Amino acid sequence: MKSAHPAKTKRPLSLMLVATILWSMTLACQSKGGDDDVMNLLLLWFLVNNTNNTASCSTVSDPLFSNQWHLSNTGQLGGTSGEDANVTAVWSSGICGSNISFAVVDDGLAIAHEDLSPNVAAGKSYNYLNGGTDPSASSANHGTSVGGVLAARSNSIGVRGASPLGSLRGYNLLQNSTSSNEADAMTRDVANVHISNNSWGPTDLSGKLSDSSSIWRSAIDTGLSTGRSGLGTLYFWAAGNGDTSGSYAGIDNANFDGYANYHGVMAVCAIGDDGKKASYSEQGANLLVCAHSQGSSGKAITTTDNIGSLGYNTNGGSGNLSDTNYTNTFNGTSAATPLAAGVTGLVLQANPNLGYRDVRLILAQSARKNDASDSDWATNGAGMHINHKYGFGAVDANAAVTLAKTWTNIAAQKTYTTSTSSPSATITDGSAVGVTSNIIVSGSGVSKIEFVAVNVTFSHNYYRDLEMILTAPSGTKSTILARGTSSGSPDGICVNLNTFSIEPNGNCSVNTTWRFGTTRHMQESADGTWSLQVRDQGVRGTANGTFTSWNMKFYGY
Repeated sequence: MKSAHPAKTKRPLSLMLVATILWSMTLACQSKGGDDDVMNLLLLWFLVNNTNNTASCSTVSDPLFSNQWHLSNTGQLGGTSGEDANVTAVWSSGICGSNISFAVVDDGLAIAHEDLSPNVAAGKSYNYLNGGTDPSASSANHGTSVGGVLAARSNSIGVRGASPLGSLRGYNLLQNSTSSNEADAMTRDVANVHISNNSWGPTDLSGKLSDSSSIWRSAIDTGLSTGRSGLGTLYFWAAGNGDTSGSYAGIDNANFDGYANYHGVMAVCAIGDDGKKASYSEQGANLLVCAHSQGSSGKAITTTDNIGSLGYNTNGGSGNLSDTNYTNTFNGTSAATPLAAGVTGLVLQANPNLGYRDVRLILAQSARKNDASDSDWATNGAGMHINHKYGFGAVDANAAVTLAKTWTNIAAQKTYTTSTSSPSATITDGSAVGVTSNIIVSGSGVSKIEFVAVNVTFSHNYYRDLEMILTAPSGTKSTILARGTSSGSPDGICVNLNTFSIEPNGNCSVNTTWRFGTTRHMQESADGTWSLQVRDQGVRGTANGTFTSWNMKFYGY
């Protein structure tokens, strides 16, 4: 059981003994007229390099830390003990996110907030409304809460972030969200941005395929190749809150989101204080890891809030905190994503030489298998545990940092695009068999997969009835398009984004090529026979569809 407040690390006796000897030598040199300047410098060097500086990252002094079960959960608020990001042991070792730069791409960031300002990089933020360097605004609630989960300061005030000594900058993209601004936010000062947090995306509960723009995708690729002196900026992305229970179960899937399913981002899902899927958290083959947020118990995340009465906590009432600079109501994959990103700040401090691809693999390999009894858990061909609800599992800071410290960077990335298979086959309504098409991959050069992009051209008057299952040569399956699980009346419908009214059939008509993504084949070989099954489950409508063509692009080494 992890302690809520880690004990201060004691300096080993051997270090204390060495320090005493050096000090004695200094005094001896002074008494004999020796070179005391040299000895003083030697002593200073030793103390700076060997003293474990944990005091600046202690948890005892932050008054609201006990509310932050997502960082240290002993069951103090009724949750399951140990269901947290497992950060305290890492902090106790002196790893606190120092020198790691986080970009909060959101609706703004209250850079003058008492618990954020010590970590805000002066002059590095950007305001997309006026071109200035202050992204603060009366509406900057969401981004301010994100910033606190990432890197609220350990300063005897309020709360703390997962990387409490990390550096923050805010880009208020959502105040003026155009395609060009989206691309700019991904590449702005990208050489100096370690981690870009993006707790935003297409409207939830729409049931629609919502693609990203080509210039945004190009910007991500630029950040991967040029960020962090060529090691690659890390882009964390909220998987989305469009799943829910009851009639709308499964209406959205993280693979419907052309941002969250792109190969260059790390899609993060949400689990509650019991380690189980938050009802709203979208499933998807593209998920990497989950992190903690509000779940079935109703216990949300305690973090920074916009200053005074501007934020979510307007008056300290309704069970919220008495200090309105903080809130205990932050939730969604919006909260889970900066927790995973903040943990990654610790990983990068532990090993600054990691490429973005190394970090992705470290997070996947070190993730904890949460909710172990869930029926969707499987083991892929490389022995990694996978789940459409959870990706590779719950992010675990201590395990990830431990792995990072001895990590050898993987080889340069290889990509391989397959030939296109064109079945041009009818998808018969209600057929359990559907249509299956094969692609044989040979000589790809990708012996260890990192990500697979699957491009499918299809038409259907009600695509929410469709299910698409990709099967690898290993037998590992990725459900890249799922109808949902509920039998409730409006299940599988699409929603009019203007009125949020239910529009069955017509608004779900599609004739397109859609790019799906999957992480589930990580570390498997690309060579062999891959198959894609497309079937119409016949829940809505009676028309047939067409499975026109498909191909794949492998990313790996």
